[in-house]
Amino acid sequence: MKGHMKKQTKKKRKKGTRKKAQTASLSNGVLNSDNESVSAEQEIKTKFYQGLQKKEPERKTRDNKGSSVNYFQMAGQFLRECKVELKKVKWPTRKELLASTTVVIVLALLVSLFLGLIDVGLIRIIRSIVG
Repeated sequence: MKGHMKKQTKKKRKKGTRKKAQTASLSNGVLNSDNESVSAEQEIKTKFYQGLQKKEPERKTRDNKGSSVNYFQMAGQFLRECKVELKKVKWPTRKELLASTTVVIVLALLVSLFLGLIDVGLIRIIRSIVG
């Protein structure tokens, strides 16, 4: 445990010394294109705040030229991607397919029988009430 703690403190020290060295080398200042002396810290801050500002999403422009060609390219890309995805599918064996089909057919018959009995029962109840 103690060895692990020492490694963490060494890492923290290294990071701190790096930051100090970077700020010391950057605090000398840089010359701007207007030959004005601007401190590096101010330049870093302005770049940082510019990065934080909301950027407008790029809007796609629609060209009427070659729109049919664009649709064919998109369709071709879609089909290629479909082919890649279908290769990833685990297809059922014949035995699994028959078992699944049988289960679906049996359950469909049971549900239809159940709903049919309820329908007949409700019709009898309504006829007895109405007359």
